[in-house]
Amino acid sequence: MDHDHEHHHHHHDAPTADIPEEYQVFCPVTGDRIDTREAEKLGHVREHDGQKIYFCCATCVRLFDAHPDKYVAHEAPTITLILKEKENLVDNIWDFRFTPSQSMTWIAGQFIRVELPHDNPDSEGTKRFFTVSSAPYEDIIQITTRITDTTFKQALAGLPAGGELKLLDEPDGDFIWQDSDEPLVFVAGGIGITPFYSILKQRVHDGQPIPVTLIYSGRDADLPFRSELSRWAVDNPGFFMNYVIGERLTAAKIAELVPGFTSSLVYVSGPEPMVEVLGIDLKENGLPESQLEQDFFPNYTEANY
Repeated sequence: MDHDHEHHHHHHDAPTADIPEEYQVFCPVTGDRIDTREAEKLGHVREHDGQKIYFCCATCVRLFDAHPDKYVAHEAPTITLILKEKENLVDNIWDFRFTPSQSMTWIAGQFIRVELPHDNPDSEGTKRFFTVSSAPYEDIIQITTRITDTTFKQALAGLPAGGELKLLDEPDGDFIWQDSDEPLVFVAGGIGITPFYSILKQRVHDGQPIPVTLIYSGRDADLPFRSELSRWAVDNPGFFMNYVIGERLTAAKIAELVPGFTSSLVYVSGPEPMVEVLGIDLKENGLPESQLEQDFFPNYTEANY
């Protein structure tokens, strides 16, 4: 089964700086610079209204096929996100809190696609997907991200209060709370904590139970939202926190923390390589595909999550 929310997962394999100009185009979904010859070879191309449209990956092709009008001749979005404040959480991870120019609705765990025009963008372009890390009741749009040296992240880091992001689409994604007869296991790698944080924060606010075991892994113990998560674990019977620091997450590790995980509904969120590898490992160790939900974070690797 193909999970729709895999769509903010795409690959950056080819170096793009050396693409001759006549073969350079931008993917309409991610804004990444691509080589039309490469896209042709991989079949990442569509005919639409008599013109050829090229994509950076198969996921973007699928997205386009589902809603071509969303990505062609983009109507200027009516919503801008206005930066209210930013805060350094830990290490180089920052929270950016925005006030939308008009009221917005979304479901905890969903993501948005935004654009931040800036001078001389690098090959990763001016558009990005971010999970909304605030809870819907807060009425602010918060994104939590690691500031790297890409031009997009540097422009975001330099955004002053009152600075704006353009919202390109309505919030989207189905990596959201599902009422389930099976116990829930949430597995977060680094910045992959953001959808879980939003989901849990909303449920705590609404006074709903959180029958969840959360496994949160990081390179070191400096993890965003750690104090709140630990407090929720104290206040909410049935919510269990496990931190896995400096150790690769495997099905064996999860089985050690959650014996019988194969009868659980398991959500995995984090850098794309980690989510892919762990998903395969869990299925090979008996987790039915229908009990696995995955959320891939593009542009993060095992090294920078």
